[in-house]
Amino acid sequence: MSGRPTTLAQIAERSKSIEDFGRTLRDWLHELRRVSSRPQVAATMADPPCVLRNRFPGGATADAWLAAYAEYLAERTDTVPPKWAFGPLRVSPEPWFADESGNLALRLAALRQAPLPFKRRNLYTLSVELPLGLRAGRPAKSSDEKRRANAERQRRFRARRKAEFVSLRERTALGDL
Repeated sequence: MSGRPTTLAQIAERSKSIEDFGRTLRDWLHELRRVSSRPQVAATMADPPCVLRNRFPGGATADAWLAAYAEYLAERTDTVPPKWAFGPLRVSPEPWFADESGNLALRLAALRQAPLPFKRRNLYTLSVELPLGLRAGRPAKSSDEKRRANAERQRRFRARRKAEFVSLRERTALGDL
């Protein structure tokens, strides 16, 4: 597969190790910047990711991260979190701390500051990146969507002009003009 993952399911699909998981999760976060509407947010987490706990060491923690991000994203955008995020396989079996140094003060801070969706899944971190910029108004469209809309608008315009021309020709033939 080429390109960055656009869904949580694609992250799981592309992860063959915990390192792959970290890279694809960061790539997904970059893609999340393009999301501009709640339906687009829902699409990023709609499909349940495959379970990673048996695929590689640390896979259970990766499963928990995917579920935590789904719930956190839903919470931040006032959308309904997907049901798959609350499954029993979506919780880390052991506490996971972002600080690997074992610094007790940092771990205590992570215990206090981690967002609830992460705490529920035994994940403790001081900060969670969520580069989301929903905008008011219409959602952003891809260039293909814009091209199709413009082609349809041109077709309607030409049909109206043709009808006007036919009407004008008929009126001229009848001597109305």
